[in-house]
Amino acid sequence: MIRAVVFWLHLAVAAAAGIVILMLAATGVVLSLEETVTGLAERRYAVAAPEGAVRLSPEEIAEAAGFAATSLSYRSDPRAPVLVHEGQNRYARVDPYTGRVLATGPGGLERFFESVHNWHRWFNVSGGSVRRARAVTGAFNLAFLFLLLTGPILWIPRPITRRSLAKAILLRPRERGARRDFNWHQVVGIWSVLPLAVIAATGVTSSYPAVGDRVYPIVGNVVPAGAWPPESSSEGVGVEGAAIEEAAIAEDSARGPDSARAPGPDLGAVLATAEAWTPEWRTLILNMPRPSDLEVRVEVRGGRAGQPHRTGVLTLDAASGTARAWESFADDPPARRAQQFLRYAHTGEFWGLAGQLLAGLFSLAAALMVWTGLSLAVRRLRRFVASAKRT
Repeated sequence: MIRAVVFWLHLAVAAAAGIVILMLAATGVVLSLEETVTGLAERRYAVAAPEGAVRLSPEEIAEAAGFAATSLSYRSDPRAPVLVHEGQNRYARVDPYTGRVLATGPGGLERFFESVHNWHRWFNVSGGSVRRARAVTGAFNLAFLFLLLTGPILWIPRPITRRSLAKAILLRPRERGARRDFNWHQVVGIWSVLPLAVIAATGVTSSYPAVGDRVYPIVGNVVPAGAWPPESSSEGVGVEGAAIEEAAIAEDSARGPDSARAPGPDLGAVLATAEAWTPEWRTLILNMPRPSDLEVRVEVRGGRAGQPHRTGVLTLDAASGTARAWESFADDPPARRAQQFLRYAHTGEFWGLAGQLLAGLFSLAAALMVWTGLSLAVRRLRRFVASAKRT
């Protein structure tokens, strides 16, 4: 009786939520390829540095963009253009050697992935409906988690023998019709249930802030908090920065008070210090300061966009470029580390390209499970209707 009750609950929830879960799984597959696809597409903007060419200063690159820049994004690849941002939605790709604007604004590929993001998170609605739609996607994540927890009760064969286990965990390619659908549904579910449960559960914490507020303090105690870059590397650069500052002070003293350097940010020195902070950097995001600012903040990324444990913020003196402070993932409170970990564990990005592709693969498995489950439900409904007609 317990098995029968679980079956009908499983079937009812799947029939009610299956289409939306299928959409979430399909968009998850697409999003798992976003950074890889956009990275390959970005190569069409690669620049060829002339022999002996010197990169323009950050001020010159920002001016070449033609608008009030709020940040500059550099990549370690010398052929990559500099992304000049004004806020979040306006940006231009600028040749760092000539100042030529290569492209402005998001292209068709970026707009496509943005649309997929919006469908995956909140059904592509806008305005005040976003929060409610996000709560609805969280509810469907809960429904999917329920299906994953009840599925093994139905999939585990009884009695458990070597032959019955082989049927449950191995694909049988010769099966057709309902037998094929059930075999695929069962086998894919057994092999994917644990990672999919993690994906669904982390999606729930992102959709419901109240749930996340209770989960983050608990998860934060087990999230690793190793420092990046290693302390020895940071200390070495700090000593070099101190030497630069002492040399600048000595030079100003030698020139006298009338010839002291004019105040104002020296973004060239800031960028040089940030690039030397760790040889493992992959992306630098320099936040453009105001003329009166005494400090500049640079975000240093050593991995992909979804790897906060390989990201930190370097605070530098705006006039001399001397490093003043370094804030890494290890310096965040445990709850904040847990929030970032769960956010990027949901997409697999926390573990780099391999994790992202595995998340996409399991999302594809979820789509196959939903498709075969709905197919079995439709076949059952047809048999019921046909039996009712005969009766």
